[in-house]
Amino acid sequence: MNWRDRLLPASFRGVGFWIDQAKTPVGRKGQLHEYPQRDLPFFEDLGQQAKTHDLTAFIIGPDCLEQRDKLLKALEAGSGELVHPWLGRLQVKVGECDMTHTREDGGLVTFALKFYPHQPLPFPTATVSTQKVLLIKADTLLGSAVARFEQAMTLIKAARIGITNLRNSLTGVYEVIKEQLKPLIEQYRQITELVKAVKELPKEVAAEFKGLLGDIQELKAFAREGYRGVIADVSQQLEAIRKADAPKITTGKDTNAAAQAMADLVQDTLIVKVAQWVASMPVATRPLKLPSTPTVNQQAHQQVTRQEVPATDDLQALQKDLVEALQRAKNKADPAHYQAISDVQDALVAHLKAVASSGVRLVSKSFQESLPALVIAYKQFGDATRVTEVIQRNGATNPLYLPQSDVKVSRE
Repeated sequence: MNWRDRLLPASFRGVGFWIDQAKTPVGRKGQLHEYPQRDLPFFEDLGQQAKTHDLTAFIIGPDCLEQRDKLLKALEAGSGELVHPWLGRLQVKVGECDMTHTREDGGLVTFALKFYPHQPLPFPTATVSTQKVLLIKADTLLGSAVARFEQAMTLIKAARIGITNLRNSLTGVYEVIKEQLKPLIEQYRQITELVKAVKELPKEVAAEFKGLLGDIQELKAFAREGYRGVIADVSQQLEAIRKADAPKITTGKDTNAAAQAMADLVQDTLIVKVAQWVASMPVATRPLKLPSTPTVNQQAHQQVTRQEVPATDDLQALQKDLVEALQRAKNKADPAHYQAISDVQDALVAHLKAVASSGVRLVSKSFQESLPALVIAYKQFGDATRVTEVIQRNGATNPLYLPQSDVKVSRE
């Protein structure tokens, strides 16, 4: 296809015309500074040239006056679509134009048209905060968990609960409480105290757990630990959720029912805690790239600091583990509580996807020999100041000796 076949018929707002000449400024605009007693001038760059379009156009034919009126009406309408023979379809605004009639050129109307670039202002759009949605769903789940525990305990005859059997059944659950819900240990220093409270004061137990989650929600997890720290903590919580999945079976229907109700309450509490920790991870803003790497002397005076961004691979793996852990809890839930857990799961997945969208992908690198993290940072990025990032990505215990293969670095 030659250049003539690629030309488009010129028009503005659907009204056609012919073009003799089209002129558009290109390049950069700026200010040239010239100084006395200096041979070298200085050009100050002020940005890209505005793409204004100066067209010399005409309408010809026996109906030129009717076509002229149509074009005048289109020009007076203001902004619209300009079909430029050489540049294609453009959104423009009409500038200063001239129209010329001459007696010698009967049946011909000439136009000097000027168009300015036009980008329509976008309408504001509402964006859902996945963090707030997740916290709201977590609070709903907490209320459902407490109500489920209290309802289960009302169906149990306390006199039939065996203290010794209940204690044996809740041994594993109590270990989870000591590891992941440590503030409760101030109230239940021994497992016997917890067992007695479950049997005699179940409403107080529910209140203790509900109050605990209120305190946890106030923690600024991300501010203290960053993405990798929060992900590691959540992974520990998921392991605890699996451990609290079911208590040991013992003798006595009421004893087993009380143990199961307590285990479910601990598991639900950990799920809410996980949701609150995940919600503490913000969606990272895209970092500005440095135009060049500062020299060592510059960095000695002013250290280069970089905003932390998450690793998309880590978040995707965490999402998979979360869905698996929550499925265990849903499998033994009644319809109302099942829906509460499902809502939290959907909110967790939505927020993790939002955070992951602002992250970086990891790639594996192999080297001929074991290298220090400092050297790997320089080889990969041409910037040794990113050594901390390489150490964190690989969990290196000794930054002087990283493995030869499967070294994780961010893809840029």
